[in-house]
Formats: sequence, structure tokens, C-alpha cells
Amino acid sequence: MAKDKRSKLLIGITMGDPCGIGPEIILKSLKSTTIRKSANYVIIGSDEVLERTAKPLKIPVSYQTISHISEIEDSKQSLFLLSIGNVKSSLMKQRKPTMEGGDLSAQWVLRGINLAMTRYIDALVTAPICKEAIHLGGYGYPGHTEMLRIFSGVERVVMLMVGGKLRVAFVTTHVALKDVPHLLTVENIFETITMSNDNLKKYFNLNKPRIAVCGLNPHAGEEGIFGDEERKVIIPAIEKARKKGIRCDGPVSADTVFYRVLKDAYDLVVVMYHDQGAIPLKLHAFETGVNITLGIPFVRTSPDHGTAYDIAGKGIANPRSMIEAIKMAAQMSHCTERR
Repeated sequence: MAKDKRSKLLIGITMGDPCGIGPEIILKSLKSTTIRKSANYVIIGSDEVLERTAKPLKIPVSYQTISHISEIEDSKQSLFLLSIGNVKSSLMKQRKPTMEGGDLSAQWVLRGINLAMTRYIDALVTAPICKEAIHLGGYGYPGHTEMLRIFSGVERVVMLMVGGKLRVAFVTTHVALKDVPHLLTVENIFETITMSNDNLKKYFNLNKPRIAVCGLNPHAGEEGIFGDEERKVIIPAIEKARKKGIRCDGPVSADTVFYRVLKDAYDLVVVMYHDQGAIPLKLHAFETGVNITLGIPFVRTSPDHGTAYDIAGKGIANPRSMIEAIKMAAQMSHCTERR
């Protein structure tokens, strides 16, 4: 359905790993009146998984199952389920990484990307998948971020985590720590800074974002005593960004920068590797963090947590991060519409 024919946003939500908490937090999130008013939704997953999740939780859910996205055009429903793949009745009882669960969750993500790229949906929200499971299912991607980059046809994406007072952009993501120094270049640090700067303006109403760039080494290298990555690649990238008029400081020591952000010194921190940014973000906003992919030609958000197999099926999963991810997707989509 063409975007200009819709009176409300249509947001796609991939179900995530069927053995995890994804289906539960989707159902709990869509109970919210505020969430339901902000957009219409199409869940991309399995009818059987949704029903098996809703029944023991006693969550009343009214939706229309469709086999093709075009069926939405003439419907007065606000919630749809695009059912893809067959699910064995025993699968959801396993609550662990499985080949079938990995295959299904990857299929659902790929269909979501396709719908976003063809503009059938205005934004994509992805429930948690398990890297081990998708590998068992025959897919060699480290995670959502890499799948989004490859299948949207872009050369580079930036993972942005937002939660509470923190915004964190990552130069590298799902790679071994030993490989990080070799993967840092002036260009990819510069691209992370510029993409973050542009998107803060576009989606967060910040006309002149203040960006802090972390060092890689303790105390940002201490003038080369603890490493020379700051001198060789990080400082040149910062200088290059400044020449473009971007407000960015650094390299700033990672052990102080997040405290300074909480004191309102910066709007965003660029970090060099995954745990350098994910640990403070999750410590500060574990239940409300949102993962955003920058650089792709559509809005994509995700809750900032995993599949939580250990609590799946118990009805105790907290939906707050998923709620924030849906809200963020709607907010960002409205910003896109206004342009």
C-alpha cells in the first residue's frame, strides 16, 4: 500500500526468536492505548506463536492475519499479523537457541527489511533474536545491525543506543575485542561522528549537537604511554569533523565521559567498541534502552536487551524497552514525514 494513502503510520514489528520473550513483550506493548493511537501495526511472525503466547498470559488481542501486506489496504483493522513459516507445536517449549527458531527469526527480519525498503511500512521495530540460534539456522550474520546493512544495500551503518540521558554511537559493534584496534580507521571514526551529528539534527531536534569522542585506551592513551590509537586515528578523525563544523571533543577518557554527559556536557558519546558504550548505557537505562540503526534508508529501532530464554513463557518479561522502541520508531517516522 502506498504511503500517501494511509492516514496513520504503519509500523512493522518482527517477532524475534519464537523461543524467547519477543512475542510476550510485543503483546504487552500493544496493550498500551498510547501505543495503539500512535500508529497501526503489522507483526511479522507466526500466528501460532502469538496465540500460544497470548492464551496463558490472558492478553486479549484482536488482529487480522494476512498472507500479503497488500491485504491491509482495504481493512479497517489497526493490528495485523503477517504469518510466515510453519512452527512446530513443540518449538516454544524449548526456551533455548534452536535451528528452527533461528531460521524463523531471520526470515521474519528479512521480510521486515524488504517491507521497509519497498515502503509498505513506515518503520521497522525488531524484537530480540539470538546470534547462536540464527547461526544454527544457517545464517552467518553477527546480528540485526549487520543484516540491516547488507539487505538495505548500504556500505556503512552506525548502531546508536539511546536510554535515559545517554546517547551512544559505536564505531565497531559485534567484533572480538582483540580485533578492535585493527578495525579503527580515521574514516570509520569520522563517518560515525558525521552520521551521528546528522541524525541528531534530523530526529532529536538538536541544531548543533555536542559530541564527545572516547579514546580507546585507558585515560585516552595518556599521551601515547598506553597506546597510540588516539594519536594515529582518533584525533585526526576529530579534527576532520571539526573542519566540517561539527562540535566534537576528544579523545575523552571513557571512565569520565558518561558522568559528564549526565551533567549535560554532551548530547552523544562516540565509543570505539561494544562494551565501552553498552555497559554504561545498560547500567543507566537497562529497562528503557533503545537500539537504533543509522545509515539505512528507513527507521529501525529495537529493545536494548536479548531473548531472555530463562524467563520466556513465565509472563514476567518487562515490556518497557519494547514500548520505548515503538515510541521512538513513531517519533522518528514523524520527523521523516515532516521533511
